Amino acid sequence: MRRSFASILPAGLVVVLLTWSPCAPAAEPGVAVEALQAEIDAILAAADLGKTTVAVHAVALAAPPDHARNDVLYALRPDVPLIPASTMKLVTTAACFDRLGPGWRIRTHVGRIPAPKQKGKWDLAVIGGKQKGKWDLAVIGGGDPNFSGRFWGGDTVGAFRRWAEILKSRGATAVERVLLDDTLFDAVRVHPSWPANQRAEWYEAPAGALSINDNCVDVHVAPGKVGGPARVWVEPPGGIARVTGEILTVADRKAHRFSLERVVDGQGLAIRADGRYWSQAPEVVEFRTLDDPTRAFGAALVHTLRSSGIAVAGPAVRARLAAPDGAARSDFVCDLVHASRLGATVTVANKRSQGMYAECLLKLLGAYALTPHVTAPLPPRQGSWESGTEEVRRWLGERGVPSAGCVFDDGSGLSRENRLTAFTVTHLLGLMHRLHGPQWVQTLAAAGQDGSLDKRMDGTAAEGRVYGKTGYIRGVSALSGYVYAASGRVIAYAILMNNLPSGALWKARVAQDKICVRLVDF
Repeated sequence: MRRSFASILPAGLVVVLLTWSPCAPAAEPGVAVEALQAEIDAILAAADLGKTTVAVHAVALAAPPDHARNDVLYALRPDVPLIPASTMKLVTTAACFDRLGPGWRIRTHVGRIPAPKQKGKWDLAVIGGKQKGKWDLAVIGGGDPNFSGRFWGGDTVGAFRRWAEILKSRGATAVERVLLDDTLFDAVRVHPSWPANQRAEWYEAPAGALSINDNCVDVHVAPGKVGGPARVWVEPPGGIARVTGEILTVADRKAHRFSLERVVDGQGLAIRADGRYWSQAPEVVEFRTLDDPTRAFGAALVHTLRSSGIAVAGPAVRARLAAPDGAARSDFVCDLVHASRLGATVTVANKRSQGMYAECLLKLLGAYALTPHVTAPLPPRQGSWESGTEEVRRWLGERGVPSAGCVFDDGSGLSRENRLTAFTVTHLLGLMHRLHGPQWVQTLAAAGQDGSLDKRMDGTAAEGRVYGKTGYIRGVSALSGYVYAASGRVIAYAILMNNLPSGALWKARVAQDKICVRLVDF
């Protein structure tokens, strides 16, 4: 689920979690556990999943202070490493949440440097008297994935409009070029293990130190007059993608069929439109991935500055604006620091299963884990999949989370090289519940209420009591998280399913939901 500008933190979520006491009674009688195990066995048998490999682990978490005494309620192949799909996001986000902290800020530095032999003017009245100068606007990317309409009322360049207001208040009337430093992350934006035939899909968006609009273009299509072209346009603005071809508006509903092909050529990104569009059909929006997030970021920023009354003479170009140790160039004057909370970023990654967010978080972890409080615009270490997964392994080891047989290849779970065990997942969930409680749990989707679980388990006893991270790639389905049982127990659960036969995805999800509903009644 990629697009939603509604609140990602439902109003009552924290209250519900805080009013369900984690102070549970003593362990349930053995007969209750045996009955639970028999019912879960029956659910899995009835699901008729063929040769699917299923691993399930459910643990009733001990109440404080006796955190070590967790009760295993169900265990099926808990130590078998399986492809986790988006369950991997739990590992990535937990490591970031615990290592850096939910209040940690992802910072983008915006300022200026002299632009010799260029024409321009910057009035410096607010920062110490009027001074004429020739300036380039300089942006040092901080790996923030939040530059989109998600937190700006649907305005894809809302953050840039705010920047323009601040810069104008400081006397900015014109700049020469826009310089972009995206060196916080390495230049590998698309993971080599991701499916090559899905490059255009939103869930395979590239990860960059400068990102915009989830690193996708929103392609809008609306009918025109019958016999004429349909209207096709893209957001964000700024010429990020060209639209080629044409979709014809037709009166015949049966002829309604169109395509929007993503094409990358020598001129950049293009959307090749073709087909027929019914004259009575509503406007639709489809998403296609960017080829170069930094270039798109710059194009949208230049467009927004100009439309806000700040002249930009030249183009947006890449430039290294920091020294090797991460300190800014001596001639860099910082005018504003745009900061996003890590906790809110983790929530988008988990609730919405936003892959690009998870990859940015993994690379941020690789860059900042060793120097989280660095004050320079950039840390000494570069973020990459290698440095990020190294820090994930280090964090798991330091926190005592068993990871034998696990493989960490990316941050989102799109890679089929990842491996997790159900035991590792429940151990991690127990750790995070003990360390961070509701503040962590509320980053997950709530059954029947929001995120990737908004249409699952609604109207059942699990609604509002089950929180989880969904997972799906071809042949894989997963669900892991917490159950707030009617008895007061908090249960950490992990369900991993691999080698699903074609057409069995819905059966897998039904079985997962039934297991969660049953756990609520424990």
